[in-house]
Amino acid sequence: MDDLHDLRGEGELSERDLLDESSLGLHVELLPGKALSQAEEQPAVEEADWPHFRRLTFFSVLAGLCPLIPLPSADDRATGLIHRRMVRELGEDRSLELSEAEAGLLAGSIGQRPALFEGAALAVRRGVGRILGKMFKSASSDLLLREGIDRAVETFVEGYLLLHAASLPQALRPAGRTEERVRAVRKAVTSTLRNSDVSSIQKAVGSSFQGSFDLLSRAAAKLGARLSPMAADDGVSLREEEELLDGFVDRLAGALWGDPGCCQPLERAFGERLARLRPAASALQ
Repeated sequence: MDDLHDLRGEGELSERDLLDESSLGLHVELLPGKALSQAEEQPAVEEADWPHFRRLTFFSVLAGLCPLIPLPSADDRATGLIHRRMVRELGEDRSLELSEAEAGLLAGSIGQRPALFEGAALAVRRGVGRILGKMFKSASSDLLLREGIDRAVETFVEGYLLLHAASLPQALRPAGRTEERVRAVRKAVTSTLRNSDVSSIQKAVGSSFQGSFDLLSRAAAKLGARLSPMAADDGVSLREEEELLDGFVDRLAGALWGDPGCCQPLERAFGERLARLRPAASALQ
């Protein structure tokens, strides 16, 4: 599939974008729910999309590391960097040609991020975790690990819906894309996250995280050590974390990919919310 993509000329790419304005759109390529198996031949579209799904899982795990970073002041910086890097990279994989402003809108700001545990509850959890850390190390670790699980789940859902939106007509395809469309996609993503049942995703992520606290703590320490407040996003390499977490990400991505009920409800809920937002976005054009 990638070879075919490389052989397309500019004219053919333009024809593909013209589909965005029609009722046909693009075939939805993100199709988890099949176990990876050497004995069973996967459809080509699923084989092609597995690397993107795995990469999304990697970014989700990185986001889950942020509460575990020993230096609390680096937490929000790391979260913002990971989300911006994820949006840019997944957007490039889907040939979305996102501008910096569009990528920023889709990544969301730290203060405006949707959360499974919002506002005061999240602040209290984080504050209590830091205080207890000086008194009871195990209690602090449990609180921060739970926050990390929540952060990983949020990031996975947002990234998955970004990949899904990249294949929908009148969403994020370059042809006809406006700031209003991008804002509508972002709003639909946050609404879907706040109002959807993500228990199956949380169970898979939680099981993986709880069994690998030492590994995740080492990776968090590596990540925090390189986050200089003055360093640009592109100047922060994630290679060491990628190598350290390679097997962990493989197992978690395989578990999520093999769960047929993991993401299909999210796609439906997102599609319904985006459809309701489109008339409002179109009226502003």
